[in-house]
Amino acid sequence: MRSIRGLVVSIVFVLILVGFSAAGFLAWGLSPLLGLDLVGGVSVVLTAPPGTPSPVIDRALETIRERVDRVGVAEPDITRQGELNIQVQIPRAGGRSQQRLLELIGRTARLEFREVLETIAPGSPEYEEAEITPGSPRNQEVVFPDANRPQGQDPVLYRLSEVLMTGDGISEARAAFLDPVSVSPGDTPGWRIAFELNSEGSDRFAEITEELTNRQLAIVLDRRVESAPTVNQAITGGSGEITGDFTEAEARDLAVVLQTGALPVELEQSEVQTVSATLGRESLRQGILAGVAGLILLCLYLAFYYRLLGIVTWSGMAIWGLLSLTGVALLGQAVGYSLTLAGVAGVIVSLGIAADSYIVFYERLKDEVRKGKTPRAAVAPAFAAAWRTILAANTVTIVAAVILYLLAIGSVRGFALTLGLATLLDLFVVYFFKRPTVFLIARSRRLSELPGMGLRSGVAQEAPQPVAGGSR
Repeated sequence: MRSIRGLVVSIVFVLILVGFSAAGFLAWGLSPLLGLDLVGGVSVVLTAPPGTPSPVIDRALETIRERVDRVGVAEPDITRQGELNIQVQIPRAGGRSQQRLLELIGRTARLEFREVLETIAPGSPEYEEAEITPGSPRNQEVVFPDANRPQGQDPVLYRLSEVLMTGDGISEARAAFLDPVSVSPGDTPGWRIAFELNSEGSDRFAEITEELTNRQLAIVLDRRVESAPTVNQAITGGSGEITGDFTEAEARDLAVVLQTGALPVELEQSEVQTVSATLGRESLRQGILAGVAGLILLCLYLAFYYRLLGIVTWSGMAIWGLLSLTGVALLGQAVGYSLTLAGVAGVIVSLGIAADSYIVFYERLKDEVRKGKTPRAAVAPAFAAAWRTILAANTVTIVAAVILYLLAIGSVRGFALTLGLATLLDLFVVYFFKRPTVFLIARSRRLSELPGMGLRSGVAQEAPQPVAGGSR
């Protein structure tokens, strides 16, 4: 009775987990996050220059993550790929929003304050001879173009001093609109970026504006002059504005990148892939069809070959599938894991591994019955032998999945994660559901002897016949 109670408790425990999982999907709205290749969107790989230190790449990744979070993009996947690459995957992004995001995440946003040494107007002899050198060292006097020029016209050029201050001192930046009705004399209506400086930045900004009274101070963003106002007096309030010919979206995006800080290194878009939502849905449909077709064929084979034990396998596989799906959904909620086609492939591969665990046990049980044991007497030694094999085989798969996850990049990691998770759950279901269920069936003579479907009919084989002429 004590062992029967333990077997029943084990099954009830699994069924409770199944109930919570089902409630999560049906009542609480739990569902897996779907990756880019299943719902469509954009994927971009940003590459740093050769020799960039690893900590710099990590800082760039965190800056990009903060930018994307501030824009409010749902379910982004931002990961480091190899030594110099950062991959950003944004589901359901397309059209103008896609282009805006691509510009936002890859923008260096290096803000600098420099003194204007000379203004070079288009058409002048100096203009033709001026050489724009945006990549020059910070302390070299260089010529920068005006970012705000009428379309079709040549930009005004500025010869600027060394960098007097960077945007590292900005503590807050926000987009603001200056209404033409309330504009003050000398101000230009339209969108602008108002910024606040921290204490250190405020002190330095006051020193600079005091030194440059009645001279021009250029506000340079990514090596282009956004504005070059004349300083009338020292600015001690710790705030300022960047004016220009901004649209609302441009002003808001610029405020985001200034708030989150400049990228520590200039990144190049080495790869951009766009997946349409239609293609993603078709990929998901085909993946599900492949999984369902394989599952149906497997269940028919097991039911035909193992009879009642095949029905047990159906139940076990259903429990395993639901728990696997729940695990993927919980990973999405906890760490933002998105299920991709590679992840679906990992689950489908695990389907064969899970089925193999059942077959190993049933074949061991068959061997014990062939020796003349009753199903009740055969089930314990059969499971003990099968469990060692199942544990060893699944452990090898899990270890391989862990190694693959740690060493691989991109979608291969999704395959490794779902493969490892599903294989681990297979061990759980085998021990806590299949084992007690088969043990209880073996204890019931009625179920064991059920004509055509009982446990004995599923594992029985004729005993080997003696060889003619006697034994040697």
